[in-house]
Amino acid sequence: MEIQNRATTITAESYLPEVISQYPATRGVFDRYGLQGCGGPVGPSEQVGWFARLHGVRIDQLLAELNEAANRSAPVVAEFSPSIADTIYRPFFLAGIVTVLTLGCVWGAINLFTIGVKESFSAINYSWTLAHGHAMVFGFVGFFIMGFAYQAVPRFKHTSLWQPRLAFSALPLMIAGITLQAVAHLSSPPSLSLEVVAAVIQILAVIIFAGVMVKTIRHASKPEIYDRFLYAALAWFLIAAIANPIIFKLFELAGTREQLLFNLATFNIPYRDVQLLGLAVVMILGISLRLLPHAYGFREPSKQWASLLFWGVNGAILGSVLFFIAGMTSGNHWLLTLQWLASVALLLIAVATPFQYRLFAAVPANENDRGLKFIRAAHIWFILATAMLVFTPVYNFGIYMPITGSHIPFSHAFFGAYRHALTVGFIMMMIVGVSSKIVPTLSGIDVKRANSLWPTFVLLNLGNLTRVSFQIATDFSPAAYPVMGISGFIEVAGLALWGYELFSNIRVGKKLEKGVFRFFQHLEITPDTKVGEVLARYPQSLEIFVRRGFPLLRNPVLRKTMARAITIGQACRREGVDLAGLLAELKPLARQDHVESAPLVSITRMDQAQRV
Repeated sequence: MEIQNRATTITAESYLPEVISQYPATRGVFDRYGLQGCGGPVGPSEQVGWFARLHGVRIDQLLAELNEAANRSAPVVAEFSPSIADTIYRPFFLAGIVTVLTLGCVWGAINLFTIGVKESFSAINYSWTLAHGHAMVFGFVGFFIMGFAYQAVPRFKHTSLWQPRLAFSALPLMIAGITLQAVAHLSSPPSLSLEVVAAVIQILAVIIFAGVMVKTIRHASKPEIYDRFLYAALAWFLIAAIANPIIFKLFELAGTREQLLFNLATFNIPYRDVQLLGLAVVMILGISLRLLPHAYGFREPSKQWASLLFWGVNGAILGSVLFFIAGMTSGNHWLLTLQWLASVALLLIAVATPFQYRLFAAVPANENDRGLKFIRAAHIWFILATAMLVFTPVYNFGIYMPITGSHIPFSHAFFGAYRHALTVGFIMMMIVGVSSKIVPTLSGIDVKRANSLWPTFVLLNLGNLTRVSFQIATDFSPAAYPVMGISGFIEVAGLALWGYELFSNIRVGKKLEKGVFRFFQHLEITPDTKVGEVLARYPQSLEIFVRRGFPLLRNPVLRKTMARAITIGQACRREGVDLAGLLAELKPLARQDHVESAPLVSITRMDQAQRV
């Protein structure tokens, strides 16, 4: 059945599924600007204007190309066969979830509980702490950064991922490296030979990741202000990977206790700064320049601020690392003062960043979603964490030493609390927030109709606040240890809920690619019910739709595509059909509920049943 061309008006308010369903030729236009792999055959439930803003294309240019494509072509079958590049984020995200719920937060929670019960930070083997920390940074953080970069950057750049199979190989390499390193830490004695093998594998994985990203960015020939942040984060990642076996030797094979304590005091803080600040914070701040204004409509920072941010944060990290190591090895305390000034620069950046975006200003209802609360909370934690870092010498000399009588001007509890505020409060909260937005979108789920994740939000913030506050309190009262000890399990509970929901969304996306619908035993027909849900559940409803003003649904191609996206209310508004009359005729079908079908119904079988 061929549909005559007519004057087409696709607007910024049009939704992608409606546009692609009615005008399949527009799929090629959307793919050219980065739609590939997002939301299944008809794309995610988002407006054309939002797509243009997120993908960095002028709305007038996009609308002109879409309307031209729609007017010159009759509806045809829109082929959709996702490649490895279209779904490469999935295995990386799943690996990140598995890591955080095993070697990551779960193991960390067990360690913390042991510390709480025994009321001592030395109650656990330090090798356990090292293995847990490495899995969190290279595993959880690393996997999500790699998966997101592989998926998002090519689409932001309107290009394709360079050598996607090579890109994917970084995943099994990193998994093998992290696993071998955990075994090396837990061996008795710790195995340097096994660590060297693990380190080489992880360095290779990082080189592959960095090489693929650099090639992808350069191939696009579309320079943007966040590019140098990506390059810097990749450089910090590689530095951390190269330093990894050196740190292993310094911490695990120090020889004497005095040498171990010196190595820890001198190199632990700089190494974690390279990992957490260099890799994670630089990457987050850079991607945020692209994501926050385009995904939520926040103010776009100026190029001057982006330049100041880049040099400020990277300069502060580099200065902190170099000055701290030089100060500790030379005994020159003035160098440590310069290191403290670097932490002041980080605090100023943390405070200024939300103001640059107007992050806490009201956003339109159609821009607000479940991820925004995590992103806002993350920046509050970033300010708190950097403020704690600046306050560290004041706490050590002005509070900790006078009250406790310690002769060592360093509180392990306070500094550990700062680091937890940074890792869970800022880095993890940003990962949860961004993934909670993009995964449903990529899977073809309307993010505004997805689970709100309020339990995860409450548990993560409650667990983090409990950990930070009661860990500091352990400096003054043993009674704080048991409360601190259970805080890790609060966070794990929140992460488990988030991980399950993320996994479920990925499964929905896979089923959508296979042309499969999931629907429930009782279907309530409302204006928000998808046309396809009604057609799948009640094949006889096709004649009602046709008689009421939707003759195009006789086309099986349109039933396949439109059925997955458009609601009854949207369809009626689009075609000028009486919504109340249509609902009045459809609702008796739901009351009768004669159809007894399996939970999963194939679209192909539905079309065969509805063939006229």
